[in-house]
Amino acid sequence: MTAFITVKPDYAYAEKLELLKGLYHFIENEAKNFGFVCSPGCNSCCTTYLWTTSLEARYLKEVLTPELEARLLALKEYPRPGSTPNTMAFLLMQGKNPPEDQMANLGPCPLLSSENLCLAYERRPLTCRVMFSKTKCELSGEAIMPPEFLGLSSLLFQLIEELDVGGVYGHLIDQIKFLRDLEAGAQEVPEWLLGNREAPDLAYSPEEEYLRKALSRLYRLKLPSGKTFKEHLDEIKEGFGQREALSFLDEIL
Repeated sequence: MTAFITVKPDYAYAEKLELLKGLYHFIENEAKNFGFVCSPGCNSCCTTYLWTTSLEARYLKEVLTPELEARLLALKEYPRPGSTPNTMAFLLMQGKNPPEDQMANLGPCPLLSSENLCLAYERRPLTCRVMFSKTKCELSGEAIMPPEFLGLSSLLFQLIEELDVGGVYGHLIDQIKFLRDLEAGAQEVPEWLLGNREAPDLAYSPEEEYLRKALSRLYRLKLPSGKTFKEHLDEIKEGFGQREALSFLDEIL
């Protein structure tokens, strides 16, 4: 089943990319304050759990070699989200349960080298950029992150969806297929790609004081254009106008 395109993935790509790069720079700087022990070759978190916005997917696709793209597209089993981060936040605020994700067995990321290094590291999506641990995962059996950083990660997933005005959310593989089909003139969006929404509210947690200060730092971040992150985001959203819903979820919200 497919739905006719009511989104505009190409809208203000260069402008949205400036915001994306600013957000990536921001999270890398914030992570330096937590004493994480991750190092090159550590790949416990590098799996097929690769949910992204179409903006991130396009940015990454620009540097994918034909071999790496073929590796991605050869993967047949991978998880798909049941809702976007902002749709989930809205439903939870309404006391409703979001649709269940379509889960699958996770394997190693197809973009890993034989030395367990990321072959698209400089353009990896936010899903990868927030994976850190205070201890070596092979010793603890899981990633250990402080609640402040977990809260910041959740907040940034909402923001990265919001800044991709006109885009869609889903698994990287589905995004790459969709972008390739768009280039070939396709006029439909697969149902497993979900329309991005504005954040109904940012999901603060008990670590609210830290998150408010972190969000303030991000919003005041000066971009190469000379505008702040918040100024640029507001201009892009205003220029797009009213958004139309791609996801069937809007019919029941």
